[in-house]
Amino acid sequence: MTLRPYQQQLVTDIRLQYQLGKRSVLAVLPTGGGKTVCFAYIADAASRKGNRVLILVHRAELLDQASRSLPMHHGIIAANRAMDLSHAVQVASVQTVARRLHLLPRDMFQLIVVDEAHHTTAGTWAAVVEHFNTAKLLGVTATPIRGDSRGLGEHYQAMVQGPSAQWLTDNGYLAAARVLAPPGFSAAGMRKRMGDFDQRDAEQQVRAIHGDCVSHYRQHLAGQTAIAFCCSVAHAEAVAALFNASGIAAASIDGTMDAVTRRHLLKQLGANKIKVLTSCALIGEGVDVPSVGGCILLRPTASVGLHLQMIGRCLRPSGSKVAVVLDHVGNCLRLGHHLEPREWTLEGLKKQDREKAPSVKVCPKCYAAMASQARVCGECGHTFAAEVRELEQVDGELVEMAARERKREQGTAQSLDDLIALGQRRGYKNPAAWAKYVMYGRSLKGR
Repeated sequence: MTLRPYQQQLVTDIRLQYQLGKRSVLAVLPTGGGKTVCFAYIADAASRKGNRVLILVHRAELLDQASRSLPMHHGIIAANRAMDLSHAVQVASVQTVARRLHLLPRDMFQLIVVDEAHHTTAGTWAAVVEHFNTAKLLGVTATPIRGDSRGLGEHYQAMVQGPSAQWLTDNGYLAAARVLAPPGFSAAGMRKRMGDFDQRDAEQQVRAIHGDCVSHYRQHLAGQTAIAFCCSVAHAEAVAALFNASGIAAASIDGTMDAVTRRHLLKQLGANKIKVLTSCALIGEGVDVPSVGGCILLRPTASVGLHLQMIGRCLRPSGSKVAVVLDHVGNCLRLGHHLEPREWTLEGLKKQDREKAPSVKVCPKCYAAMASQARVCGECGHTFAAEVRELEQVDGELVEMAARERKREQGTAQSLDDLIALGQRRGYKNPAAWAKYVMYGRSLKGR
């Protein structure tokens, strides 16, 4: 197997941690960077030295992907299949292994690889890892964080990181992407369950913008394939029906379908026979379809990990592709741009990091999302008005007034009409667009 230079460096860094005496290592590489290739390389090298390796995955699609990446003959442990343990390397469904632990001696494997390692803390995964507690443990993930923003230090002693998503994009290993965040959705008042939005609440609010998702697809992705992320299976089916009714070939995919049907749908997406494939959670991880032109975010989330995993589905490079991310639910404004730097640790995100101000702003003309410090929109050329500070002399003291007064004045403008009138008084070029953007920002802050 031939690795890219950054992949080879990641493998070297992993091995160094084992040489330093660590038993469990977490390797982090952005979605699309080639994590599967890296652990397949390590598994091959370990087996050549006489070690037995168990690769754990949690979905049929990931099992297929890992199996295709391995250069050697290997066994597969999955439901409705007899185990052939004669092979040194086994690719396994974690659910099946958990049910068959009584058939697998604790010292059978010398290396356990956990794909999508942010799941390690879940009960089934933790039980399997504990069963083989004499083996070295290697976890691989793009997002080393749980849904509640806690880290993975409970299971891993060291973390090694590959290059950033920005570096991979700049060097052509990930596709560039246009991120658009049209207004219309508010997360205000939505309940949370286990650290994320209650998807039943979310679904009710998202249904109000269904028409926009079709029109924006036609405007920005017409003729290209896209994956739409939805709040529930029923929601995914409804969105697929909406696209079909609009003359755009679409289908829904979910975990109740057998593996053959799911593979067929993914092949149709890759062959451009299906334009939009909708899903609740099934294709948030591990699905590799480089031809996908974009993703449509219809599932609001408070999870940084899920946010990055969803966008990552359309970032596989394919020729000169520029992916399009249509964020209809404000995820980018809440959780940041997918290319912004992330300071991952085994302890997870600190409370102040989880609550820091958004690093993204949206152009009021074309709705492109960009870094908050940008002065000009890279999509349409709109120039953001610089905030001018004015000083007023009061009793011999210089008092900074403009920023506070403008903020107070804007705060008293409660309705959209009030804001439009204020924008006109201030001489804004497009007061209506500015007013809508302010209202959208308020809806996000009110969550």
